[in-house]
Amino acid sequence: MNFWEQLINDEAISKEDLFYRTRDLYGNLLKHLYNDPKNIPDFRIHFANDKRSEQEGIEKGYSISTVNFRSNKLIYSIVKDVSEIENFENSYTWFFEDIFVVFDFREDSVSPLLFITKAFWEDLYRQYDVFGIRKVRIAHMYETLIASGVSQYFHGFYQLDISLVQTMSALTYEGDYIDCSILVPRYDHVGDRRTRRNGGLDVSFKEPIPFAVSHLRQVRKLVEMSDKDVALVINQQGKICGLTGSRPNAYECYLRMWGHLSWTITYNGSKKLSYYNARYHIHTQFNHGVQISKLFGKVGETLNTEQNARVEAVIRASAKQRHGTIVIIGSKEDAAAEAARLCDAKSATGISCINLSEKMNLIPYLTAIDGAVIMDTDCRCSCIGAILDGDFTAKGNPARGARFNSTVRYVRRRADLGMQFVGIVISEDGTIDAVSDDRIERINLSE
Repeated sequence: MNFWEQLINDEAISKEDLFYRTRDLYGNLLKHLYNDPKNIPDFRIHFANDKRSEQEGIEKGYSISTVNFRSNKLIYSIVKDVSEIENFENSYTWFFEDIFVVFDFREDSVSPLLFITKAFWEDLYRQYDVFGIRKVRIAHMYETLIASGVSQYFHGFYQLDISLVQTMSALTYEGDYIDCSILVPRYDHVGDRRTRRNGGLDVSFKEPIPFAVSHLRQVRKLVEMSDKDVALVINQQGKICGLTGSRPNAYECYLRMWGHLSWTITYNGSKKLSYYNARYHIHTQFNHGVQISKLFGKVGETLNTEQNARVEAVIRASAKQRHGTIVIIGSKEDAAAEAARLCDAKSATGISCINLSEKMNLIPYLTAIDGAVIMDTDCRCSCIGAILDGDFTAKGNPARGARFNSTVRYVRRRADLGMQFVGIVISEDGTIDAVSDDRIERINLSE
């Protein structure tokens, strides 16, 4: 009997069914990591169809069945060596008795996904082997498997204890939750941990403190000297050695803790992974900048380069609001009409009209209260703290919070009434979404 058929232990199910079932379960796992399923990479899984020794593989090659995330067509191929499989060097590969499976999750370097995938397949294979395909129950394990993979990755490459990060983010200091930044060095190719010398620090501690659970109270007190602009620095020995206001180096990961059980790690340059709302989230990198003119349709066609730059400057300033905010942008007529309507309904605070691009210093204060700022494409604003209304018939995203979903419903309801707006949703974790009537786009403001 074929290896996969033995694993299934059910004559009514084919090995192809097993391959598709594995694909679907893995896709569901990734849905727990990406806020929008459209951002899941088009991963592929390669299954060796038959057991073949290394010598047989050299002589005859290996028969491979491949399933793609977004295709229901099974692809068959022959390879002479496993390394011939596309992106093999960055994939997770499992071997057992001359059988292999390769998970290609479309990464171009080693990442937490490699370790998450490893944990997923090991548990799934165990369940297949013990219970058979019909009794597999893995959905309740997704968060546990993800946490295991994340912990292994950051411990292995940075000696960063994720359980310590979780514990610290749950603690208060004099009644306040954590708000800090920490730079952690990575191991290089020869196994040494690169770190900043004293010359790379603005403040050096004479007696560095271990960044470890054994020194939890000291560490929690020490991070009060840090925020989003000034970071604590971990040295080669895993101790907090000082403070710096400079940006992370290429060999460091940037840990940003920003509230109760909420944190983000930037690693490998610009890749990000966050934990909030009791779940891990992978950030997908999108185009740099805010091409408002492309989002606005006909209204956007009238914007010139200077207007686009001013709008982007306002959004960048708004993004510094650590609690998150919303900026609603429309034409002069539509923005004025909405400001008047919401203020008359006592659902917003009216202000004398100001040009936000000329009052950048005021933006952190105007966005500090709950609700949205409404401005036109020339950055004129006469309405802040707006409570956005909309229809629940507009489809939201249950994985996102009230700020995101209220913006989606508001923008789409206004579109139904002939008004064209773009909502810029700035979340507490630093992600920024541009919401228009027909699409939602993640935008990246990094330089």
